Amino acid sequence: MTTYGIDLKVLENLPPDLLRKIPAGQPPSGVEPNFSHPPTLVPVVLGVSSTFLAIAFLCFALRIYTKLLIVKKWKWDDLSCSLGFSYSIVHYVVVVLGCIHGATGSHERDIHLDKLLNKDTVIQNYVTSITANPALGLIKLSLFIQFYSLFYPLRYVRLCVYIGAPLLVAYYASVTITAFALGSPWPGESLLDDFLSWHYKKFSQFSIPTGVIGIIVDWYLLILPMPAVWSLQLSSAKKIGVMLVFMTGGLAAISSIVSLVYRVKLQEDLGDSMWRSSYVLIWQIEMFAGVTASSMPTVTQFFSRQNFSIASWASSLRSNITRLLSLSEQASGKRPAEDELIVRVWGRSNWQAYGDDKPLRMKNLISGGYKPPMPTRTTQASDSQVELTRTASATQI
Repeated sequence: MTTYGIDLKVLENLPPDLLRKIPAGQPPSGVEPNFSHPPTLVPVVLGVSSTFLAIAFLCFALRIYTKLLIVKKWKWDDLSCSLGFSYSIVHYVVVVLGCIHGATGSHERDIHLDKLLNKDTVIQNYVTSITANPALGLIKLSLFIQFYSLFYPLRYVRLCVYIGAPLLVAYYASVTITAFALGSPWPGESLLDDFLSWHYKKFSQFSIPTGVIGIIVDWYLLILPMPAVWSLQLSSAKKIGVMLVFMTGGLAAISSIVSLVYRVKLQEDLGDSMWRSSYVLIWQIEMFAGVTASSMPTVTQFFSRQNFSIASWASSLRSNITRLLSLSEQASGKRPAEDELIVRVWGRSNWQAYGDDKPLRMKNLISGGYKPPMPTRTTQASDSQVELTRTASATQI
């Protein structure tokens, strides 16, 4: 952030009308400021983060429903993930406020000092600095606890958790305490004072080491369950299916790498920081990706308990459409003959095969009380067809 070297006390004493006229940053040579229709990263920041929040919220909601109402068992990994997700939502809310009312996503040359120093920008910078680390730490801790409970009999998993989880807690706890100590206003300081203080800038230097540690932990967690899954007494197809469930955490691992790249670029050149830091905020989706990955085993359990399948869903949809068709045509006074309704729903070839002289009624089709006649010609399924059916049945959730 650049303020032309103006002293903080001078900034605080400037009238608001004057702050609305002073540019927040110096434009590069040959570039003209655009105060009327400036380019912005706000749609990208809000679009990406909102999409991943929606996915994470859906998976988390299914997790809570399954644990409280189906399995009826609440574990420590659920508590850890819930706390981490709560911090993530607070982080998301202040980012939204900073994007809408603050300077986030804007070139400093295209805004004035009043927007750069307003309360929404200052609050966003403060709250994101103290919520990101506990959010990430708690979400990653939930994965350690989950792997421990799932693969406890395996010695290597226990050792990896015994070593990794305490180091994770120690690191993120220390960084969170440091964030509160250096990133919060000191006695006699306002949030604006803190935003422009030396100790706040000092804490921002932790950004790169935190990113490096985050990458190591993410990939550690991504690889940890894979040998355990491959050693299970399952078919190869089922093993791959289970591994894909755990590999949803790969998005968090990739996000942490990209986020680190933009953190390094930001530290190398602090000019135009509100624009550059927006790229870091975009890849903070690592938090939501972590919640999704932590919830995926329970989401899979939810669908398996509900006996969900495409075939049953399609059958239910077909029955509902039939009912709606019948009701709508009754309401319009144009009720067709029952035989015609059967032809529409069941198909003319099946109707003709059944025969017009048999008492087939629409209610039999709707209620599922009648099964279509089996074809008279029988064929022997080939070995490849049988194997394909077995594979599809084994991998169906």
